[in-house]
This record gives sequence, structure tokens and C-alpha cells, in this order.
Amino acid sequence: MRYFYIILFVLLAAGCSEEKVPDTEAFKDEFTRGFIKEGGETEDGYYTFESKTSGYKMLFPEHAKVSKSDFESHEDKYETLSLGEKMKNQNTSYYIKLTYEKAPNINDIDVHLNQLAITSGYKGNFKREEFNNNIVYSAKENNEQKGLFYYITVIKAKDTDQLIRLTFDSSCSNGETECNVNPNELNQRLTNIVHSIQFK
Repeated sequence: MRYFYIILFVLLAAGCSEEKVPDTEAFKDEFTRGFIKEGGETEDGYYTFESKTSGYKMLFPEHAKVSKSDFESHEDKYETLSLGEKMKNQNTSYYIKLTYEKAPNINDIDVHLNQLAITSGYKGNFKREEFNNNIVYSAKENNEQKGLFYYITVIKAKDTDQLIRLTFDSSCSNGETECNVNPNELNQRLTNIVHSIQFK
């Protein structure tokens, strides 16, 4: 009988010590949770994402998920992944494709801009701006009637041989329901992510 009470006590103690998992898509998805820094929300609605290369970190929307099938990483030199989120209040989904590279030829930015333009079909110019310790080259288009918001960018570290190529596009989640697209909200989500990128 004594052993019964000991076992019961251990089980109850273990149950009480279990941490409650946040009710967010990022935490409910086991693969995505592996990228999230411990400690909960970093900012309202965001966690801190940490690369498997240990080369960068950024804000990550709490209801976004990383695609396991699209993920690829090679030591600390290369990582590619995609993430997406369904914004139910707008009947809109967005998708981000992100590629990180660390290599000696990174400083030839035109090569990377041309590569991004070719893969995306973009033929215009890129806007250049500096934010924190990064140089950002970006271009965007939007069509509110079709629920589309498209953005491409190269984020280059000023002082190291590191960069990220990123594409962002949105579409209606459900074709049977009208999109209630808020381009300002989509743009803010994107800006929060891009401007939060920190190379290590």
C-alpha cells in the first residue's frame, strides 16, 4: 500500500509540473515549435524564430507554421524554408519562402537580385534602404480586388557575408468566400518580420 501512495504522489507531482502549451498554431505544430526560442511571446502576436544554422533570428507570427517538406539546411552555410499563415478575419493566406546563405561571394548583390527577379518573374527596380545593421533591397505589388499582395526582398548584413532572399505572397484562403484583404495589415506583418531579422 505504501508503494501505491508513493507512485500516486509521483504521478500527481508530474502532472502539476507540466507546462501548458500555448494555443497557437506555431506551438501546436511540433516541427514549427522546434524553431521557437523558449520563453513565450517576444512581442504581441510573435515568437522569436531561431535558425538551425544559428546564423540569424527573427520574429515569427504565432499562428504561422513552417513546412517540414520544404525545409533544407546545410551546416551553418545554407538554409531554405517556407512558412504560411491563414488570416481567418480576412479569408486570406500568405506564404513566405526564405533562403539564407553565408558565403564569400555574398557581396555581389546584383547576382542575388537577378536570381530573385528571374525566379519570381519580376522585371522592375528594387528599393534600397538600411535598417539596423542590414541593407534591404525590396519590391512589391498588390491587387486588392484579387486579394493578392506580392513582395520580394534581399536582406544583406552590412558587416558579414550573410544574406536572406525572401518572397511573400498572399491569396484568398477560400475561393467561395470573398476576401476581405487589408493590405496595411499584410504589409505590417511582413515589415515586422523583415525588420526583425538579426544576423549572428
